Amino acid sequence: MTDRLAIVVPTRNRPAELTTLLANLEAQSGAPDAVIVVDSSDEPLRGEVEAIVGRARLPCTYLRHLPPSAAAQRNAGLNAALASAELIAFLDDDLTLDARALESASTEIARSGAEFIGFGFNPVDADSRRDHGMLKKLRLTEALGLYSGRTGAVSPSGWHTRLMHVEEPTEVEWLLSGAVIWRANAIGDLRFDEYFEQYSYLEDLEFSLQARRRGRFLVLSSATYLHTPAPGGRKSRFWFGRIEVRNRYYIVRKHRLSRWRFWLGTAIRCAITLGTGLTSDRRELGRFWGNVSEMGRILRPRIDLRNFRVQGVQRGARGKGPEA
Repeated sequence: MTDRLAIVVPTRNRPAELTTLLANLEAQSGAPDAVIVVDSSDEPLRGEVEAIVGRARLPCTYLRHLPPSAAAQRNAGLNAALASAELIAFLDDDLTLDARALESASTEIARSGAEFIGFGFNPVDADSRRDHGMLKKLRLTEALGLYSGRTGAVSPSGWHTRLMHVEEPTEVEWLLSGAVIWRANAIGDLRFDEYFEQYSYLEDLEFSLQARRRGRFLVLSSATYLHTPAPGGRKSRFWFGRIEVRNRYYIVRKHRLSRWRFWLGTAIRCAITLGTGLTSDRRELGRFWGNVSEMGRILRPRIDLRNFRVQGVQRGARGKGPEA
């Protein structure tokens, strides 16, 4: 007997992309048992999105969710799917599955052991075949726990490596939130952290760290997909530079990862970004200044030179404050 599969699709102001995705799901050789579209579109587009869902030739449910938040929308879809599904997939609205992806995923999941609870679709875009870079392959940085050269790895510093295209089922340590299937009985009491409300960068890493306490993850080699990012998304490079430091530091604190490794890894990454901005891509200077700005914001409350205090400890006092 095949486990029932429900697919959750968070969307906002993307009727064209949603139409394409639903058509892609309709054409699958192994159709899903349910599709739950969680919409936070602006009011002029709400009716159009709801109509698209209503015309779908699938068991499709429309849920309205405000305010917009990818994490909260996934949680709303998860709540709705848990009642009847054994497998719950989360798909971004701007990706395209291979025509046999769901059937292949079902076959590979059935062959996997019960200890595997998360299953990633296999990317085929050009970025998924791009090398991780020399820094992440150095033995020294891996030995220090700063970075890793393995696909889908999470280092003690909180820095992770991208999920690459794989030629065979491959175990990884984190999974994308927009191209994944989870066993419902393993994640039923977990939720996406809505701290990532402003921008969902790294919310999938944080959710994966929660789920890793329940079981292991695989990227399914035969279940492929193409991601074509929709227009829009990230704001300025300065803004992204702030968010990438802010969100990763939050994860490091929440999951009790190594703070000194985080700061060392961040400093190295920041230096590389500066070098790129000075030599080949001046847009990266904005990202660099965003990194510096956010690092300063995090550290500033812990250092008060006017009162000669560091981390709340007055000059001459014994002991140390909490680690920065």
